[in-house]
Amino acid sequence: MKKILVPTDFSKAAFNALEYAINLSNKLEAEIVLLNAYAVPNSSVMIDLTDVLREDSINGLDKVKTEALEKYPNTKIETVDYNGDLTASVSHCSKNYNIDLVIMGTTGASGLKETFVGSNTATLIQEINIPLIAIPYNSKFEDKLKIAVSTDLKNLKNIGVFESVKELARLLNGEFHLINVSEDLSKVDPTKFVEHAADVDDIFTGFEHTFKFLENSDYEAEILDYINANNINLLVVVSRKRNFFERLFHKSISRKLTMHSPVPIVVLSE
Repeated sequence: MKKILVPTDFSKAAFNALEYAINLSNKLEAEIVLLNAYAVPNSSVMIDLTDVLREDSINGLDKVKTEALEKYPNTKIETVDYNGDLTASVSHCSKNYNIDLVIMGTTGASGLKETFVGSNTATLIQEINIPLIAIPYNSKFEDKLKIAVSTDLKNLKNIGVFESVKELARLLNGEFHLINVSEDLSKVDPTKFVEHAADVDDIFTGFEHTFKFLENSDYEAEILDYINANNINLLVVVSRKRNFFERLFHKSISRKLTMHSPVPIVVLSE
């Protein structure tokens, strides 16, 4: 892992995510690419605001970089300003800067704002195929990881999807809690439990790990309860664009996990 992309809107939540990324970059010996995207609004007024917005973006990036380097002087930070929306800017950087990981901040919200932010995050994840970590505002980097991996009972066609998380676990003394939540365990074929547990067990051979089958009709609430009860400090989910992904980031689900999780969420794309 060589480069970590950190989108920023110059908020406190974004700076907190940058600090998380810097601490992680020191472990990975990686570089930080600090990104700010600005979109020129459509207007009937005959004034081009592009230059003004770009100057504000550059000045904001320089200020954040200076503050970060004062606190973390040995960090390598490159800044990028981009004229476009968040999804386009992240896609541009991932292709042109060989990005290995995206880290971005999230904040709790309510009402229309929460719905919008959740939708925006889901859209971004659908468009990129590299790991993304969403950092809650109050979350801090920890040297020892207790990692919960949410799994379903479907075959994992690409076992390499977990390599980035396993790399983190090696560096940060990580242990894995592999959890599967079903609405009604009595209706699931027991052979699927055995086969899936065996497959996942093979993937995490060499790491301390446990497997839990849980029952709850509220998938997200069960995961959040497990996180709190077991002192989990990193949650991993695998996005499947047309099935599991749609279930995970649909309606209130994005609000409960992406917006309400007390720990960072790693989203991996299969």
